Parts: sequence; structure tokens; C-alpha cells
Amino acid sequence: MWVILSILAALFWAVVNIVDKYILTKWIRKPPIPVIILGIVGLIVSIAIYFIYGFSPLSSFNIFLALIAGILYILMSVFYFRALKLEEVSRVTPLFYLSPLFILFFATIFLGEIFTPFKYLGIFLLVVGAILISLKNLSKISFSKAFRWMMLSVIAISINQLLTKHLLNFADYWTIFAYIRIGGIIGIIPIAYIYFPELIKTVRKHGKRVVAVISINEVLNLLAVLFITIAVSTSYVTLANALSSVQPFFVLLFTVILSLFFPSILKEKISKSIIFLKLLAIILMFVGVILII
Repeated sequence: MWVILSILAALFWAVVNIVDKYILTKWIRKPPIPVIILGIVGLIVSIAIYFIYGFSPLSSFNIFLALIAGILYILMSVFYFRALKLEEVSRVTPLFYLSPLFILFFATIFLGEIFTPFKYLGIFLLVVGAILISLKNLSKISFSKAFRWMMLSVIAISINQLLTKHLLNFADYWTIFAYIRIGGIIGIIPIAYIYFPELIKTVRKHGKRVVAVISINEVLNLLAVLFITIAVSTSYVTLANALSSVQPFFVLLFTVILSLFFPSILKEKISKSIIFLKLLAIILMFVGVILII
């Protein structure tokens, strides 16, 4: 089940990536705007979970850790968008797939997650494949000004996942998921203070459909987070997150389909050299999946 949920999370995040790219290209000038809506949607979902399922008992310290995890998730998004302001997306996105290596490092030290050599090889192949499939060519990844922001983003999501796994030892995944989303609303307060006027301008210019589309997209984002949370609750945090690194494969698949049949939505040119690079990446990723499961 954790394998299916991890892959579903990757699938949903791929859809979110495609929609985010469309939104940022067509409607929004300031990337942090979707983060504001993400926090609001997360709060609404948390309230719904409370009234439907209730919250399991959790110590004050663990509630504090859950709130920190939620703030870290928002910080991850902020650091990522900051990197996008400094570099083109093809140079930034591949760095994000280093997170399974950081999670592996932290989980080994703090959670005692130890695996067989074949599983470590599988994690490595997934990470390499995810980076390669995200590149337009081998020269597109570099240590630029955006690098330090991406490393902060990767560290933030890695600690978020480490805390999530720790907290799942004390309560069910609904409770942990909800508390972390509440932490997220705390994290967006300064962002909302800065960018909320820009959100109002965007709505006035493009209509309420902007908020509707972003809200639906962030619901998909939260579903992906819920899937990975459930996967982590029944498996190792290292393996679940490594497996979700197949996300770039789905992004590539959706991009090709849209470019061929709906070029007005998304159009990317793919050369023979790029196709070869991505096929190599897909092979590495599928071998990695086999070794992990």
C-alpha cells in the first residue's frame, strides 16, 4: 500500500507542477501567492478533519513539533520560489530531488533507518534519474546564487518529513496531517502580509477563476501530502520519499501529452538529445523502483 500511495503522491504533485506552471505563466506575477491559498485551504481541511474524525491526544511538545513541521513546509515553498526568482526553472527544479538523500541522512541518524545495499542503490538511481529527467541538457544544473536557496528548501522539507515520521508514532495520520496544516497557516502570516494586496490585484484583473483554479490545485497538493503521510505511517520515511521521486516522470508524460494535443496550454520543444537523456533517466528510475520495493 505504501508503494501505491507514494506513486499516487508523485502523480498528484506532477499535476500540481503542470498547473502551477500554467498559473505562473498566464496569471500570476508573484509566485508566493499560491502559498497563501495553500495555507488557507490547509486550515479549512484541518477544521473539516477535526469535526469529521476528531484529533487524537497529543502532548504539548508534539503539537509544537507538528506546528514547526507545518511552518517548515511553507518555508520550503518560499525558499523554492526565491530560487526561481534568481534562476530559470530548469536549473532549479533538479536540485529539489536531492531531498531523498538528505532524508536518508537524517533518518539514519535520528530514526535508525538502515537498509540493504540494494535499497541504497535503488534510492541513488531514483535520485539520479529524477535529476536527469528534469534537465533540458547536462549543462543546465549549476551552483548559482539559487543553489543556497534550494539547499534551504531541501533541508526544510527533509526535516518536515523527519518530524512527520516521528509524530506518527504518537497519533494517527489524520491528526498529524491536520496539526501540520495548522502550522502552515502560522507560516503564511508574514507572506500574506506582504503579498495579499497582489492577490487582490490578480483577482480584479483575471477574475475569481484564478482563486478557484489555485484552490483546486492546492487541494490536489494536499491530497499528495496526505498520501505521502499515510505511506510514511506504514513504511520507512526514506523509502516512501525516495519512491515519490518518480514525480518528474509523470511531469514529462503530461508535458508531452499537452504539447502534442493541447499546445495552447503547454508547449515544449524536445530534441533527439533530450529524448535520449530522458529515456536514460526513466530506465534508471524504474530500476531504482524495482530495487526499493
